Order: sequence, then structure tokens, then C-alpha cells
Amino acid sequence: MASKLPPPPIVNPKRKNFLGQPAPQGYVAGVGRGATGFTTRSDIGPAREASDVPDDRHPAPAKRKKDDEEDLEEDLNDANYDEFAGYGGSLFNKDPYDKDDEEADAVYEAIDERMDEKRREYREKRRKEEIEKYRQERPKIQQQFSDLKRELCAVSEDEWKNIPEVGDARNRKQRLHGRREKFTPLPDSVLTRNLGGESGTSIDPKSGLASAFPGMLTPTGDLDLRKIGQARNTLMDIKLNQVSDSVSGQTVVDPKGYLTDLQSMIPTYGGDINDIKKARLLLKSVRETNPNHPPAWIASARLEEVTGKLQAARNLILRGCETCPNSEDLWLEAARLVPVDTAKNVIAQAVNHLVNSVKLWIKASELEQDMKAKKRVFRKALEHIPNSVRLWKAAVELEEPEDAKILLSRAVECCPTSVELWLALARLETYDNARKVLNKARENIPTDRQIWITAAKLEEAHGNSTMVEKIIDRSINSLAANGVEINREHWMKEAVDAEKAGAVLTCQAIIKFVIGHGVEDEDRKHSWLEDADNFTSQSAFECSRAVYSHALEIFPAKKSIWLRAAHFERQHGTRDSLESLLQRAVAHCPQAEVLWLMGAKSKWLAGDVPAARSILSLAFQANPNSEEIWLAAVKLESENWEYERARKLLAKARNSAPTPRVLMKSAKLEWHLGDLEEALKQLQTAIEQFADYPKFYMMQGQIHALQQHMTLARESYSIGTRKCPNSVPLWLLLARLDENQGNMTRARSVLEKARQKNPQNSQLWLEAIRLEWKTGLKDIASAMMAKALQDCPISGLLWAETIFLVDRPQRKTKSVDALKKCEHDPHVLLAVSKLFWTERKTQKCREWFNRAVKIDPDFGDAWGYFYKFELLHGTAEEQNDVKKRCIQAEPRHGEVWTSISKSPQNWRAKTEDILLSVAEALPVPV
Repeated sequence: MASKLPPPPIVNPKRKNFLGQPAPQGYVAGVGRGATGFTTRSDIGPAREASDVPDDRHPAPAKRKKDDEEDLEEDLNDANYDEFAGYGGSLFNKDPYDKDDEEADAVYEAIDERMDEKRREYREKRRKEEIEKYRQERPKIQQQFSDLKRELCAVSEDEWKNIPEVGDARNRKQRLHGRREKFTPLPDSVLTRNLGGESGTSIDPKSGLASAFPGMLTPTGDLDLRKIGQARNTLMDIKLNQVSDSVSGQTVVDPKGYLTDLQSMIPTYGGDINDIKKARLLLKSVRETNPNHPPAWIASARLEEVTGKLQAARNLILRGCETCPNSEDLWLEAARLVPVDTAKNVIAQAVNHLVNSVKLWIKASELEQDMKAKKRVFRKALEHIPNSVRLWKAAVELEEPEDAKILLSRAVECCPTSVELWLALARLETYDNARKVLNKARENIPTDRQIWITAAKLEEAHGNSTMVEKIIDRSINSLAANGVEINREHWMKEAVDAEKAGAVLTCQAIIKFVIGHGVEDEDRKHSWLEDADNFTSQSAFECSRAVYSHALEIFPAKKSIWLRAAHFERQHGTRDSLESLLQRAVAHCPQAEVLWLMGAKSKWLAGDVPAARSILSLAFQANPNSEEIWLAAVKLESENWEYERARKLLAKARNSAPTPRVLMKSAKLEWHLGDLEEALKQLQTAIEQFADYPKFYMMQGQIHALQQHMTLARESYSIGTRKCPNSVPLWLLLARLDENQGNMTRARSVLEKARQKNPQNSQLWLEAIRLEWKTGLKDIASAMMAKALQDCPISGLLWAETIFLVDRPQRKTKSVDALKKCEHDPHVLLAVSKLFWTERKTQKCREWFNRAVKIDPDFGDAWGYFYKFELLHGTAEEQNDVKKRCIQAEPRHGEVWTSISKSPQNWRAKTEDILLSVAEALPVPV
């Protein structure tokens, strides 16, 4: 039985499976064997006209890459969710990006850019300020060392030479060892040259073969740069000589000036040559467009002058003068550019065109060397321009006094409104003629104050002092009648000028009649005292004296004005002027104790003790039972070794005016005279009467300490702190007594209790910090300083101590912080001065010392450090200056100053003696 055949397959196995299917995206046939695709018309589509609308308005959305899709996936994290805006990111990430989106983005981008332009200037300015502030707070290393770089200018040449070379010391032996092992073979030429045993290291200048030209050298195997230069110069001379002598005997080239011309061809302008060409082309266009524009010609000439083409500049400026003959600036520029001989001709042509130009006539006189020629030029100029004040002044300056007087007589006729010419003529005339001249000047110029002031100076110079005030008074009335505003500041300036010129009476008259103008009645005192201070700052002391005199005439009963005037006379006047002022002061203000005391002190300093006693007796009559006058009388007697008189005066004072100060001075006098028992007795009586006066307890404790009765001393201090808990010096004395006895724990508890009674007190904090520092507990001291600065953030005393508590590298930073917190505190300024002293910056140190003593002249420690600094680093003149200023300031405060001035052995010491002792006691800062 025949077998059955299988049914035919439905799909033809010989047919490829990709036939009839679309090609995959991006498929190019034959790309595997290197073929490239091509495009037919069927791929592009039918042709269109230019006006047809393209079909790509809505193109198929472009497929994103897989990576982009992963990046643009929506982040549904809770951290990316906002209650108002929902999840962060774009809401339309998955939508196609078509041309409408692109146009919208372009519009928004343009809007953002426009808004950004509006804020850009402010933002850039703010960013610049932030950068500057950041640079100030955190400067670069380069800026931190800028002051050290500046100091390098003072390094001498020997110091530069002695600076060691900077080298790399690492593995030095290995590197040197490797170098020593290396050998460089010599060339054969050196060996061959030295076979004969002789060697030369220099070339004989006479060696070489002579060439056909004299002076030329044939080069040998050795090179000498000097001989090469000589040969080049010789060759240049030969060529120049050949060119200069032609067959016809005419000189073609100047051999002497040729090399000089070559040097002049070197461009002197260091800018870009393209800029010069552009500028030259632009100016040429301006000249051609508007040839009658003088600035174009001047700019063109100056451009050529800057680039070194002086002849071209001269040609241009002369062409400009021909084109614009009526331009004064063009002629002046031409006279400047051309040589002197040619300049005279140029100015002559200019004067022919512009006969009324003052500048051209003055330039013509400057070009003349002979004095007679100058005068001739000016006289000819005045014939054409008789009303020119400038020409008259220039002509008068060249003449002798007699000829100048004649010229000025003519000048004031031609220029009757020129004040300067009238005043110059008045100075040259005699007294009577000068008065006539000034009267004529007032008639012609009734609105100028200078003529009146000059008339007053003239009368004062000839001793006619009664007329000075009359003239100034008339001047103010006349000027006001002619409608001239009386400007107070201008007249005050005239007063200062009059004083500097030596016309004191004129200055005083001006002050007297002008000081009240434009000032309200209620502001007169304040305004006039400000004027006096202003004059004093300008060193116009007579003006200040006149202001005080007028103010005292108006306000004779004002004690403050008398005091200001007295201080002024003490600083800038004489002893006689001070005493006469004080006599008038006590006559008008007899109840002012200070004025009596100043008068008595002035007499005492002059050595007139009886006069001082008489002044104080008169003061007693005017002010009975006055504590200040009693104590002044006691001091006067004790300073003059009249101790019994002083004791009697104090006994009377205790009976008539038993004040705490009188009782204290009584005990203090007995203490200084050595009678300690009597002093203690009086102190005990005083304590019974005034138990709340802290100085009684201080003196009692100090006397017990001198007698070595430490228990009694501590008892006095303890009672004092209970009676006067707010007295900081009492707490400090008690703590120091315990510290000296070695009871550190008790001293700490005392200071702690004192801080509780007196919170936010910098002195108590400082004493506690120093106590810990002395015992070696520096960490505790630093922590306590931090607490103290929190409690007293603006205490200059604490900030000054902080600067020297830290290590040396941190001191500058601390000083900056201290100055930010306490810019005008004398303790901080003194600490900064000491810091500069440790850094050996003497000039800066001196400047900061001056600042410290200027801000607080009563701070004795600053004077002591300043004087010690000058003793070590200053000259004798600077030392005397500091001493003189300190004696004048009479300081009374300061930690070291008071410890020395209040010492019993220094109770009669003068300010100068105390300054010397303080300077000796103070240590040099390190």
C-alpha cells in the first residue's frame, strides 16, 4: 500500500519572513557593507510653491530618548509635594513640545530678560557691596601682608644682600651627590687649541684681519660682541660717507644727523597703532566736513604731536589758522607747537586778525625775552583794549613803583569798577592820597566791602584807632543802604584775614558790628561761643578774644561765658590778661567760687602768695562758709609749708562748715605730716558724724595697713562695705588686702559678693580676672573674661585687657573687635597704642597715643605710657612736647597714676614729678 504524502505547508518555506513588512525605524539598506542611504522624490513629497503654507506647523511629536524619559519622570516623593502647587516639576512633561511651546518659551524668556535688566544694576551694586564687605572682614593673604610689603621700601642695600637665599633643603645630599657624579665631555676644538700648553680666555682687541675697508674686521673662530658692534658702526660710517659725496659734489645725506633722525623715528606713543589710524581718519573726516570748526584742527594737531610727528602737527595747525583766522585757541595752539622764533610771527599774524584778544597779547609778551619789549607789547595792547583789568595788572607788575603808580592812575580811569586796581593804587600812595583814592573807589564801587576794610586797616596802620570802628560801622550801614546782603560768614573770614595781616583793631571792629547779624536773640550765647571755638581752631586768637569780649558785654552775669573766656586766656593768653579777666569776672559774678579760685591759683603760680591770700579772703567775704574756698586756702598754706596755718584753717572750717570733705582733708593733712594717731582720731570722729562716707573707711584701713595692723585694716574695710555697699574702691581694697595675705579664696568670695551688690561693674570683673591670672589659672581667667564681656559688652576697660590676655597672633583681631565696640574709649586706644609698640611701629604708635590723650586728657596712664615711649623712641623735642602737654592737661585719673599721685610721700609732688614717676613705674609692653 502506497504511503500517503503529507499536505503542502500553508507558508512557503522559501519565502523570507521580512518580505511585505515595513522597514524598522532608521533602517538604511546596505549600511552594514558601507552603503549610504539616498532620498527620492517620493520620500520628499510633491513640489510646492513659495506661497504655500508648510505642513510642519503640526509635526509629529519627536520621540524622546530613554534616558530623557527617565530624567523627566514625575517625582512623586513626599518631599517634592507642596500644598499649593502640588508635586514639583513640570506638569506637562509627557506632552509633545511643539512650535507653540517654543514661541511661548521665547516670549517668557524675553520677559525674564527684560525684568532682569531692570534689576541688574541694583543686583550688581549689591553684590559688589557684599564682596567689599566680605573682603574687609576676611581679607586675602596678599592684603594682610600689604603693610609689611610697604615697609620693604625702608630696607637698605646691605640688608637686601644679607637676606639668605631660599632653597630646597630636602634630600640635598642625594641631589648634590648625583650632580657631582655627572661629567660633560669637552669638544675636540678646546683640546686642540690647548695642545701647545697655552690657553687664552680673552681676545686681543687688535687681532683680526684687515678687510678692504678701513676699520672692518674679518671674523675669526672666536666671537667678541664688542668688536662686532664696532665693525657695524664702522660699516655704517663708510656707507654714509659714500652716499654723502656724489659725483656732482652735492651732499645727499647728512651723515651726522642721520643716526639722530633714526632715533627720532622711534614711536613715542605706546598705544595701539590701529586706534591712531582710526582717530586720524575720523578727524580728517571732521575737518573735511566742517573746515571752520577749530577744535577739529586742534585735536588733529595734538594727535600728531602725541604720536611723535611734530612737523605734521605744525603743518596741520597752520593750515587750521589759515582756514579759521578768527579762532583764538587755534592761534595759541600754533604758537605752542612752532619754534619760538616762528611763534613770534604766528602771534603777530594772530594779533592782526584778533586785535582785541587779551590772551594773544599776553602770549606775545611771554615770547619776548627783553623787559622793554614786554612793556612795549603791553602798552600797545592797552591802546587797543584799555578796559582789560588783566592787561593792566600784568603791565603794572613789570613797572617800578613810581611808574606803576602812574599806570594805576590811568588804569582806574579806564576800569573804574575794578576793586583790585583801586586797592593797588591806594597801597602805593601816601596816607593822604590813599584816603582820597579809597574815597573815590567808594564812590565808583559803593557795593564792595573790601574798600571799607582797607580804609579801616589804613587808619589803624597810621595810629588813628578811633576811626576804625567808625569806618566799619559806616561800611555796614552803607552796604545795607545799597542793597548789599551782610553775609556773616564772609565778614568773619575778613576778620580772620585782618588778624593775620596784623590789623587787630580792624578785626575786633568787624567782630563787634557783624557778630549779631542773622542771629536770633535766644541763640546768641550758643552761636557766639561756637564762633569763638571756630576762631580758636583756626588759630585766630584775637578774633576769639573779641567774641568773648562782646559776649561778656551783652551777658555780664553769665558764669559759663566767664569760665570759657578764662580757660581761653589760660591756654592762649598771658597771665596778665587772665588775671585782669578774672578780676572783672568776680566783680560781675561774686558767687562763682571757681572764678575766685582760678584767680588765687594764678597768683600762687606766679609766686605772689600774699595776693593769692587776699583774693581768697575776698572770696570768703563773698561766699562765707564755702567748702571750696576753705580747702583752697588750706592747700595754699600747705603747699607753701605753712602747716600750722593750714591746721588752724581746717579747725575753723570744721567748726563753721563741717562737711565730709573738710573732715577728710583734716585727717589727710595729719596723715601726710606723719601724725597717724591724730589722723585716726579725726577719722573716727568723722565716721561718727558721716557714717556713709566711704573715703573715711578707706583712709582708716590704709593707715592700719601702714601700721601693719592687718586685722584692724580688714575690719575697717568690712565695716565700710556694709555701710557703703556701692563703693567699688572699698571692695577692691578689701579683696587686695586678702590677696596680699595669701587668702585667695577669701578674695574671690569678696569680689563675688561685690559683683552681686554692684552688677555690671567692669572694675570688679577686671580685678577678679587678674586674680585668677596671677594664680596661674589662665583658662578660668579667659572664661571669666567671656562672662564679663557678656555682662559689660561696651566696657573699654575689659576690651583693653582682653587684647593682651590672648596670644600674640590673635591680638590684632581682638583689637579690631575692641575698636568696633568701643571706638572712642581711652583704654582701648591706649591698648592699641601698646600693641603697635610691641610691633615696633613707632609712627602708628605715636599717632594712637595722640588720639588717646586727645579724647581723654585726664587719663594719666596714657600720658605716662606716651612719655615712656618718647623716652625710648623719640627725640628730646618730642619728649618735652609730651611733658608740656601733660602739665597743661593736669591729669588726675588712671590706675597707675592715682596709685602714685595719692601716695603719702608724693602729696606735694607736681604734675611733672608724677609723670616721671609713672613713666618709670610702667612696664614696656611685650
